[in-house]
Amino acid sequence: MARFTRANTPLLEPVIALIAGILSFAIPDKPADYRVLCLVLSPFLLAAICIKCLFYNRISSWRRIFIWGFFFCLGVTLTALNRIDPSAANAHHGERLTFLGRVESFPQTKGRWNRTEATLFCYADTISNEWVPLDDLKVRFYTDTSAQNPGLQIGDIIRFRGRIYAADSNGYDLYMRRTRGITARCFAWQVFRIDSDTTFRTRTELFRNHLGNKLLSEDPDDAGDLMQALAIGNQSGIDPELRDSYSRTGTAHLLSVSGLHVGIIFMILNLLFGWMRLIRRGYIALGILVIVSLCGYAVLTGLSPSVIRAVLMFSLLQVGLMLSRYTNSFNTLCAAALLMLLWNPYYVYHIGFQLSFAAMVGIITLYQPLARLWMPQHSVFRWLWSLTLIGVTAQIGTFPLVMYHFGQLQIAGLLLNPLIWFTVPLIIGGSLLYLASDWQWVFEGTHRIADWQNTIIGWTGSHPWIAVTGIRMSWWSCAAIYLIIIILIVWINRNGAAKTRSYFRRSVDARALDRREAK
Repeated sequence: MARFTRANTPLLEPVIALIAGILSFAIPDKPADYRVLCLVLSPFLLAAICIKCLFYNRISSWRRIFIWGFFFCLGVTLTALNRIDPSAANAHHGERLTFLGRVESFPQTKGRWNRTEATLFCYADTISNEWVPLDDLKVRFYTDTSAQNPGLQIGDIIRFRGRIYAADSNGYDLYMRRTRGITARCFAWQVFRIDSDTTFRTRTELFRNHLGNKLLSEDPDDAGDLMQALAIGNQSGIDPELRDSYSRTGTAHLLSVSGLHVGIIFMILNLLFGWMRLIRRGYIALGILVIVSLCGYAVLTGLSPSVIRAVLMFSLLQVGLMLSRYTNSFNTLCAAALLMLLWNPYYVYHIGFQLSFAAMVGIITLYQPLARLWMPQHSVFRWLWSLTLIGVTAQIGTFPLVMYHFGQLQIAGLLLNPLIWFTVPLIIGGSLLYLASDWQWVFEGTHRIADWQNTIIGWTGSHPWIAVTGIRMSWWSCAAIYLIIIILIVWINRNGAAKTRSYFRRSVDARALDRREAK
């Protein structure tokens, strides 16, 4: 395991300070008021100065105080600027109005209602009958399936008569407001399509839907739906029972395009086009090809936080390969987190963001120490044991969050992950190859592997002992478990640290260097 020092992980402290600033402002969910900013920032800066004065020998310089303070203030400011204001929805709560808006996602039928997301541009005033702007209010949009409404598609510009209900400021509604910008629900009974929006995002979603339909066989089944989910990130067709089986077995992360999927694409591209390194400046052309392809794949799969994180990480890794320089995995992960949070600080509340980074931290910090304890000599068993260790370390990093958000603890994931990680690359590679070549034999082989994987997951998930469910965990219990995990990581790093400027162990040379910096 690479030791984590201030020299090789310089972005760790800025990321921690930025997240602290984001949480300090967003947890109370206060409006963007300068007085609130002052109340939040002043105690922090005062505490930092007191710590510096009281523990001077333990803190190297005022420069570190400035870095922490700057990124903390930056986190608070960005969160205030990006806060979604629910006042427009609250002002019209319960009113029956005529709206003008745009459909933002493909409708899904849930019982009586067709559910989608929509952006409301304006509403017709009931007295003057003039259009009043709503500043692009994002809502959950429901249309009655029993009414004579047109079949909506993403990008449709609609005029409808409906009633709007403001979302709550806690629980799932607060989560949706922070991560998706949705501040209300709107139920419509008279919908008229008046135009169609042809933006880049709309065309991308339509193209994505076209590719997904191509992966479905003549008789839609779970295997085709799985190929859609793994290749292009479209989970809408996954059967609820099959989804529950994946969740119970601890393999639900496979249904969402994440770092595993992007890593597979990264390896496939480098293997297919590795010959480009043999030509003059071919490594630069290869790097550009890989980075552009990863960005295109991220757009195609919907730009979820886990995909953005993975694309940023592998892009930075590819840049390191282009420059023939060693890149520290943990510092690369911190760079990806820093860029994402600077773009949208509310990513920190996204479950996919949390699970993705927690899994990567577990793998980066714990895989090599566990691998050094024992590793088989035979290449096949070594490969299988490596996959098992990756699954174990990833679950160590994520199981507190899984218990907190989903109320369950999966036991079978440790056994199934090595098996599933063998089939998932075949399904992803086969699905993308079929989309590019239209070879029927590729589709049939990939479809058979996907069907076999679903059968294994369904059979395993049907047993009640496979997962512990009904867990109720508070946030402080989750934080306490992570504190224990962090202590474990610190202990491993402390034992492996030599005379370096480690975060967790101070040598004589480090203290001397700190004194020189302080001067």
